[in-house]
Amino acid sequence: MTKHINNPKNELRRAKIFNAIKAAAPTVTTDVKSIEAEALELLKESEFARPKLLSEDATQALMLRIEAGLVIGTSCEKISTAHDLPNAVNQFFSKHFLPKELKVQNIEPLQKLNWEGISTDVDIQQDNTVGLCWAEYGIAETGSFVVHSSPEMPILLNFLPLYLIAVIPKSKILHYMDDYALIANEIAKKKETPRNMCLISGVSGTTDIEGVLVQGAHGPEVLHLIIIEDQ
Repeated sequence: MTKHINNPKNELRRAKIFNAIKAAAPTVTTDVKSIEAEALELLKESEFARPKLLSEDATQALMLRIEAGLVIGTSCEKISTAHDLPNAVNQFFSKHFLPKELKVQNIEPLQKLNWEGISTDVDIQQDNTVGLCWAEYGIAETGSFVVHSSPEMPILLNFLPLYLIAVIPKSKILHYMDDYALIANEIAKKKETPRNMCLISGVSGTTDIEGVLVQGAHGPEVLHLIIIEDQ
C-alpha cells in the first residue's frame, strides 16, 4: 500500500491559488431587474451601430437584400393571402422542373389549403425533395428566417430537402437581429424556450475544397421565401 505524504510546498501553492480565487470573487450583488435594465440600455446604444437597411420598411428591406444577391442561394416573392400559396408553389415546381410533390409542415394554416394536384407528404429523406415550412419570424438585416422546433416543426424539415420554401407572415418580419433577441428573452422568461431556435440565412455552403463555393453541402441548395401580406 502506497502512503501519500503531503508536500508543504504543494500545500502552500494550493492555498495561494484558492486565496487568489476568493480575492477575485465578485463583491457587488445586483438584482435581476437591474441587470435587465442595464442590458436594455446597452441595446439602445446599439441602435447607433446598426447597419443601414435598404429600406425603412422591414418587408421591403428583406426583399431588396435578397434581390441584390446578398443572401446566398435565396429568392423571394410576396403574395396577398395564404390561399395563393399553392399556386406560388406550383410556379416554383415549374421553374425548377420538379414533380408536383413536397413535404408540407403539419400545421393548420398550411394543411387546410387547397393542394389539389400536389402531393404534400413526400418522404424528405429521398433525394431532390422539397420542404415547405412556416417561419416564426423574418429578419430584414440578414435576410434570415427563424424556426422554432416543436412537435409540429421537425427541424429536419429545414435541412434534409434539397429545395426549401419558407413562408413568412409579413407581420412577423423584424428589422434587426437584436429585435429577435428581445423576443427570445421574453420566451425564456416564460420558460417556453424550444429545444431549437434556428436562424437560417441563405442556403448551406462550403468553400473547403480549393476555395470553391459549393451550395447545399449541409442542407438545402435552393431556398425560396414567400411573404404573406395579410398574415
